[in-house]
Amino acid sequence: MNDIDDLVQAIDPAPYALPQGPGARELRDAIMADEPRRARRLPHLRLRILLAPAATAAVVALVVTLVVTLVTSLTAAPPVLTPSRPNQELYDLADRIERLPASSGAYWRDVRIEGNTWSAGGRYMIMVVERRETWQPRDPADVVIRRWSSAAAHPATVADERAWRASGAPAQVAGPCYGGGRTSCRPVPMSDGDVVGGPPSARGGGVGGSKGCGYSSGLEPRGIYPDMTVAEFTMADLSGFPARPDALLKRLHAYHELSTARGFAQSFEEFLPVTVNLLAMPLGPAQRAAVIRVLAGSPSTKVVGTVRDPLGRAGLSVDFGGAGSQLLSPDRTATVRDRHILDPGTGELLASVSYAARTGAGVSEGQVLGYRARGPESGWTGPPARAPEGCKRGG
Repeated sequence: MNDIDDLVQAIDPAPYALPQGPGARELRDAIMADEPRRARRLPHLRLRILLAPAATAAVVALVVTLVVTLVTSLTAAPPVLTPSRPNQELYDLADRIERLPASSGAYWRDVRIEGNTWSAGGRYMIMVVERRETWQPRDPADVVIRRWSSAAAHPATVADERAWRASGAPAQVAGPCYGGGRTSCRPVPMSDGDVVGGPPSARGGGVGGSKGCGYSSGLEPRGIYPDMTVAEFTMADLSGFPARPDALLKRLHAYHELSTARGFAQSFEEFLPVTVNLLAMPLGPAQRAAVIRVLAGSPSTKVVGTVRDPLGRAGLSVDFGGAGSQLLSPDRTATVRDRHILDPGTGELLASVSYAARTGAGVSEGQVLGYRARGPESGWTGPPARAPEGCKRGG
């Protein structure tokens, strides 16, 4: 109630009040006639005064909300990065292959194509290539079959091919020497020079041809697998190989101790890279995955990247550390570094390649000086139907 209401009540008392004095009603009517006009303005003014701060606050809140929304949309949250492990590509390879179906057969066929650089009388370098294969039975009661081809050669590089042609492109040159002297150097046929860097299709049959090849067959009572670079294995040993990295590492330590007892003086870290040869042996996918994981954890292991092997196949190149040497002639050697190329689909060893570690001795740094490639025919198979056709049986 306001002041005007109090005044009106004083002039116009309740209906049951006693009559007022002369002029009271006229004064009341005059006041009531003017009161609605002033009463309408006062509440309207009060409402505007009360709403003004609220409206201002709402506008400010809206602007703040829009700004915050805009900034949030423009400023993306920083991504959470999970650092990868060293040699992650090898761990990924192991993950891909460990659940592959295992294959089997009566025989494990191992085909090896080996190339080695040799100096042809000091005038140019040649790559001498040989092919060997072994049919190793699962059951030691079955015969072991071995086949080999005579060596053939081609110029090692384009520059060597020019030098070979400048010398009259001889069809035969002095090849590798066995026995330590020049008199033991065997002559090898040369290719036409159009396959520099790859296995030759040499004159006279060449690598893998029917001419100049031989074979043997016979029982191996102990059933020892021919690759003994890690240890002596029977086929039964390999089938029972551990598929867990921890158990495999324990087994490899035992092999290293046995190697040390036989006079090979090397640390376990020096021994471990040799175990990559297990990836060319008859192991199952889970066993290969365990070998790859153990090698991936070695401090000396370094993934190089995807390359082509000497047979043109794409694979993952890995450097397991260490350096070696290669004989280029009876009186010349070169320091090499080895890299191993793994099949990205199976984890099997496709090839081992030796590169010149430095320029000198007639070779350039990074030049391929030797390789051992696993032939595509390798793997589980049945017994051979017959003896190698056209090959001479040897001892």
